[in-house]
Amino acid sequence: STMRASFPPLSRGARTLASEAGRRSYDAVVCGAGIAGVSCAHYLARSGASVLLVDSRPPLSHTSSLSTECYRNFFPGSVPLTAFMQRSVDLLEARAAECDNAFGLNRRGYWFLSASEEGAAQHALALSDPGLASCGGVSHFSDASHGLRYRHDAPTGAAAAAAAGGGGGGGGDGPAAMLFSGREAVQAYVGSLPPFLAADASSLLVASRAGWMS
Repeated sequence: STMRASFPPLSRGARTLASEAGRRSYDAVVCGAGIAGVSCAHYLARSGASVLLVDSRPPLSHTSSLSTECYRNFFPGSVPLTAFMQRSVDLLEARAAECDNAFGLNRRGYWFLSASEEGAAQHALALSDPGLASCGGVSHFSDASHGLRYRHDAPTGAAAAAAAGGGGGGGGDGPAAMLFSGREAVQAYVGSLPPFLAADASSLLVASRAGWMS
């Protein structure tokens, strides 16, 4: 059997645009105006190409509107994927700088907490991970003297390193992650733990170049 996709009919204005587009030639035609298609069309146009972006729906209105809107360069064990995401985050931060951060990019980081010895041992594996070593490695703190403190409003780009005591990660501005071993080291960084986290957490692995956007 043949499966047929069902799409809403084009509006009169869209039909007119489609008719006009058919009379021109383009260097590239991008089918689909989700986040991948819009990004592709954007950078092709910036490189000087003439681009036609085609979609029956408004941009970013289908599956892209349901995304978690988060990002990370934290992919332990994979040097290629880490490098790919490093470049992607570079582009995100450059775009944020160009538009006065209109899409609310932040660098709040990802937390991996554990209250068990087994979990702490898993976190310690990050210290020798090749993927993380390829983008700045992991800074390790075992007591409360590190002087670092979590900021929920952490800035992006090179300023993130200064805000996190050098722990920005990626782009030459600090380590990819930070490991806090022992309750004193963890508490000194996070302050008071939220009530939904175990109060006896004794190991915290922070992916530094990670966060959210709108």
